[in-house]
Amino acid sequence: MNRSFSLFILGGTGDLAKKKLFPALSRLYTKGYLNGLDRVYSLARSKREDWEQVVCRLDAGFGKLCNFLPFDARDWNSYAELGKLIENLKGQELIFFLALSPYLFEDTIRNLGKLLRNYTNPRKIVIEKPFGFDLKSAKRLNDILHRYFIEEEIYRIDHFLGKDTIQNIFSLRFSNTIFEGIWNRNFIEHVKIYALEKVGVEGRGEFYDKVGAIRDMLQNHMLQMLAFTAMEPPAYMSEKFIRDEKVKVLKNTRIERLIRGQYEGYRQEIGVENSKTETFVLAKVLVENFRWHGVPFYLMTGKALSEKLTQIEIVFREVPQSFTKLLDCKPHQNRIVFQTAPESKLQIVFELRPPTGRFMACPVETFMEYRFPSEFEDAYEVLLLDIVEGDQSLFIRGDEIETLWEVVEPYLNMEDEPFVYPKGVKLPKEAEEFLP
Repeated sequence: MNRSFSLFILGGTGDLAKKKLFPALSRLYTKGYLNGLDRVYSLARSKREDWEQVVCRLDAGFGKLCNFLPFDARDWNSYAELGKLIENLKGQELIFFLALSPYLFEDTIRNLGKLLRNYTNPRKIVIEKPFGFDLKSAKRLNDILHRYFIEEEIYRIDHFLGKDTIQNIFSLRFSNTIFEGIWNRNFIEHVKIYALEKVGVEGRGEFYDKVGAIRDMLQNHMLQMLAFTAMEPPAYMSEKFIRDEKVKVLKNTRIERLIRGQYEGYRQEIGVENSKTETFVLAKVLVENFRWHGVPFYLMTGKALSEKLTQIEIVFREVPQSFTKLLDCKPHQNRIVFQTAPESKLQIVFELRPPTGRFMACPVETFMEYRFPSEFEDAYEVLLLDIVEGDQSLFIRGDEIETLWEVVEPYLNMEDEPFVYPKGVKLPKEAEEFLP
C-alpha cells in the first residue's frame, strides 16, 4: 500500500488495545508490513501515564509513531479536538478502530460520522464484536453505520477468521478435488464444532452476565466456523463472492435443538446477580440445502471446563455392516479435524490393516497430522493487515451479521433455568447425552 494512512484506536488503553492491537501493530511494523503508516493515535479517557505504560513495551521504532489524545466517546468536544488533528492529515487515509464497550458504538459512530462530513480523506471504520445484542439492535447499528459510511469502508471484525486453521478449511476444500468431492451428505454423517475454555468469566462478570454464551460465541465465532465449513464454492475467489456464499448457507441454517448450562459458582462471580445467563451452550444445527440435508452440525461452547479446545471435526459415515461382519470388528469412522487450540493443525484419521500377517485383520486407527506454520503470532496481525490493504474477505458484511442474529434470535431470551455443571469437568453430562 503506497497511500499514507493514520490509525486511530478508540479505547486505546483498554484490554483489547493493550493485549492485542498495539502488540500486533508493533510486530507488523517491525516486519515491514505497514508501509505508509504515518501515526497511530490512542484515544482514551485514561491518563497519559496509562498509555505510556503500553507504549514502553513496544518496539522503539514503532513507539515513535504512537501518540495519545484524551478522548471521551460521548463528548462532542473530544471530536472537535480530533477534528483539529485531522486538519493536518490532508490526503491521508484514516482508519478508526472501535476498541470500545459495545454500549458506546452507536454514539461513537454518529459523532464520528458527523465529524468526518467535514473532510474528504478516505476512511475506514472497524467494529469489534458484539455487533448488536439481538437482531433489532444489529439492524439499528447497521442503519447508523450506513448513514455515514459505505459498506466498502466498514470492517466488522471476528478475530476467529484471522486464524490459519479456519482459513485452511477453505484451502483444503477448494484446492483439492479429493476432499471437495466427498464434502456432502453422501459421505459425511455429522460435524462437531467446539470452542471450549478452561477459564471462567475472569472479572468480566458484569459484561458477560448481559451477554452469555449464545451472544458471546454461538452467534459469531461458532456460526462463522460453520459457514466456512458448509459454504458452496464461490464463483470467483474474491471477497464479494466469498461473502455471498457465506450468506447463502447461513440463510439455510436453523437450530433444531439447544441446551444451556451454567458452571457452579457463576452466580458468585463479581458483577453477576441471581442470573439465568448461560456459560455453556450446545446446539444441533441443520443446514437445509442439497449438500447438507440431514447432516447435523453440533455447535458447542462453554467456560470453566477441563481443557481449552477449539476445533472443527468432520465425521464420515460408517462402513457397510456386511464389511464389519467380515472383519469381526467395527472400524472407527474416518475424521478430518481442523484444530485452532491448543494447537494449530490439521488431522486426518483413517483405518489401516495392522502388520499381523493376516489379510482379514481388524484395522487400526491411523493419524496423519499437519501443523500450520505461520509468520504471524496472532490473528489480529492478519486482520489488521487486511484492513490496511483493503481486503474484506475475512470480515462480516451487513446482511451477513443480520442473518447470524436471525439464526439465534429464537433462543436469546429463554426463561428456563440452565442446568448446573461442575467447574473443571470435561463435558457436562447433559452434553454427553446430547451428542452422537
